[in-house]
Amino acid sequence: MMFFRVSLMAAAAAATVALTGCSTAPAPKKSEVPLASGFANAPQGDAGTLAQAPVGRFWQGFNDAGLDALVQRALQANTDLRVASANLREARALSRFADAQLFPTVDLNAGAARVRAPDYQGNPQTNNAFSVGFDVRWEADLFGRLSDERRAAAADLLAGEAGLRSAQVSVAAEVARNYFELRGLQEQLRVAQQSLDTQQGALKLVAGRQEAGRGTGFDTERARALVQSTAATIPALEMALARTRYRLAVLTGQPPTALDVELSDVKPLPGLKTIALDRIGTPEDLLRRRPDVRAAEAQVAAAAARVGVARSAMFPRVTLGGTIGQNASRIGDLNDGPAYAYNLGAQLVWNLLDFGRIRAQIAAADARNEAAFASYERTVLAALEETEGALVTYNRSQQQAQALFDAAVSAERAANIARERFKVGISDFLAVLDAERELLTARNQLAQSQTAAATSLVGVYKALAGGIDGEAPAQTAAR
Repeated sequence: MMFFRVSLMAAAAAATVALTGCSTAPAPKKSEVPLASGFANAPQGDAGTLAQAPVGRFWQGFNDAGLDALVQRALQANTDLRVASANLREARALSRFADAQLFPTVDLNAGAARVRAPDYQGNPQTNNAFSVGFDVRWEADLFGRLSDERRAAAADLLAGEAGLRSAQVSVAAEVARNYFELRGLQEQLRVAQQSLDTQQGALKLVAGRQEAGRGTGFDTERARALVQSTAATIPALEMALARTRYRLAVLTGQPPTALDVELSDVKPLPGLKTIALDRIGTPEDLLRRRPDVRAAEAQVAAAAARVGVARSAMFPRVTLGGTIGQNASRIGDLNDGPAYAYNLGAQLVWNLLDFGRIRAQIAAADARNEAAFASYERTVLAALEETEGALVTYNRSQQQAQALFDAAVSAERAANIARERFKVGISDFLAVLDAERELLTARNQLAQSQTAAATSLVGVYKALAGGIDGEAPAQTAAR
């Protein structure tokens, strides 16, 4: 690589200070994904415009102190949030570094040496040399390299802030989802244990009737098979409960078994009546709210700015600077007027021949810019997909839960009728077994659907980027 270096006189170099940098970076691209005027699966009665943002700290609307405490713990101690917080601190530091690059660098130097060299007559002489002074360097940002680096760092900072918020929303939603699944599993376990008690009572009754000569071994074995089948579901539910507790503990930054005692008490699912899902806004409103979309958009801006950084290598780089200080052969003479010395000037460096290295770097920066834009549009599409999917899941899960509630009520009535008919001898025990099996299935499905209804609402708020209003503890720690 050959470089053409020219030293300029200080007076001529001073004229370049007034010149302003000219960026060669392309403008960041905007998303070209077509947006509808509203969501296809928006709840009925939606006004189509955003009257207010989705409820901040949505989990508090369920009025469950246990859920509130778990989410707050997670926002303070979750390891993913700590990583995002550290990344944000790094982005802030790098942004400050990029800002500082626009200003001169001033170094204080001091030196002492003993020098042996020939004098003007060729005779060797040994002398002391002492120096003290300031070195000043400043790069004139004529072609926008430093300003583009500054813009890239600022965009990275915005991406880091949005990334932290996105992580906070995701963690809060994950804690709420697992908490609802925990309560739903507890309800399924309660239903299974209650059904097991009822079925064991029926088995004793049938076995007693067989011993008295009024029943058959077929009825007894069928009853025993139903008892064993129901009993087999309990270990699976207990296993799922344990794994859910472990997941909640890790989400809150604790060892897996830390919440076993705290979450051992059986509690019902929090009610959903306090949550009003209306006026969710338009897809355009959604994209302005979603932190992952904002982060992807900032990454596009950063990639575009770095294209300008790469292109600036094709232009000259001008550095102004020099040294101002004192030089003397004795320390005591450093304060004397004759010891004063300076060296001021400018340096221009221009790459004339590099065999395609710079153009290859520009091509790489252009490719990264295209990749960032494609990733941005992918994030936009994923946000729209997640929101539509969350809304349709929420709507259908509410309908399913209502239908399964009605089915469970009917199954319980049918089981009561079958027991009474068997007791008075109107029907055989097979009808009782079928009714009990259907009742257990209906109750289990109802518990699952109620859990799904609650978690689907969490999914809606996560998709709508609700959950964090104001400043969360993890965000405060990141500063």
